[in-house]
Amino acid sequence: MSSTTVTEVTAPPRTARAIPFRVVAVILAATYLVLFGSVQLLLTPWVVLPDVVDHGWTRTPELHRWADSAAAATMAALGAGALLAVWRPLTRSGLVAWVGVLLAVVGLGSGVSVLLQQHTGAAGALLQGVLTAALTAVPFVLLHPQRREVLAGGRRDAGPAGAARAVLLAVSVAGVALVVGALVWRLTGGVVENPLEDDVLSFVLLGVTLATGGAWAASGREGWRVVAWVTGAVAAYAVVAGASLLLL
Repeated sequence: MSSTTVTEVTAPPRTARAIPFRVVAVILAATYLVLFGSVQLLLTPWVVLPDVVDHGWTRTPELHRWADSAAAATMAALGAGALLAVWRPLTRSGLVAWVGVLLAVVGLGSGVSVLLQQHTGAAGALLQGVLTAALTAVPFVLLHPQRREVLAGGRRDAGPAGAARAVLLAVSVAGVALVVGALVWRLTGGVVENPLEDDVLSFVLLGVTLATGGAWAASGREGWRVVAWVTGAVAAYAVVAGASLLLL
C-alpha cells in the first residue's frame, strides 16, 4: 500500500510581498531627498546656492530662485511621498498611485528639460524621458502587492468633506492655474535669463504636484490623508517662499 504526501504551498503574506516595493520606495526617496539635494534646495528663497548641475550655459543662480524653489518643492514632495509609502503600504494604495503619477511626470519632464536646454535632439530627449519614467514609476507601481488598485488610482475610502474638501479642491485649481500660467508665459516669449533655460518646467511640475495632490486627496483615495498633508505642506511652502522672494 502506497501513500502520497501532499505538500501545501501557501503564498507569502502580503506584508512579505511588500518588501521589494519598500526597497524601491526607500531608494527613490533617498534619490530625490538626498542625492538630488531637494532638502537643501528648499532653502533657496533665503540662501543663494551655487549651481551643481552643468546647464550648458552660464546661469546666474540669483535670477532663478523662483524656479529652483519650485523644483525643490516638487522633488521634496515626491521623496516624502515615496518615504511615507514605505510605512503601511497595504493601506495606502491611493498615495502610491499619486507618487507613481508624479514619478512618471517628472521622469518625462527630464526629457523636456534636456530638449529645452538643447543638450540633445527630440529623439534623445524622448528616450531619456521614457527611460527615466520606466526606471522609476514602473517598478514603484508594479512591485506594490495591490498593483491593480494602484493602477486604478487607489482604493476608494471615506474621503474628506466640507471645508477640508473645499480647501483641497482650491489647491488643485491653483495648481492647474499655475500650469496654464507658466505655459502661457513661456509661449509668449517669457524667459528669466536665457531662452535655453528650463524654468517653465519647474513651475509646471509644481503646478502638477498641487493639482494632482489636491484632486487625489479630495477624491478620498486610500491614503488620502497623507497625500493631503504632503500637498498642504507644498502649498504652504510655495506661499511662504513666494512671499519671501517678493520681499527681496
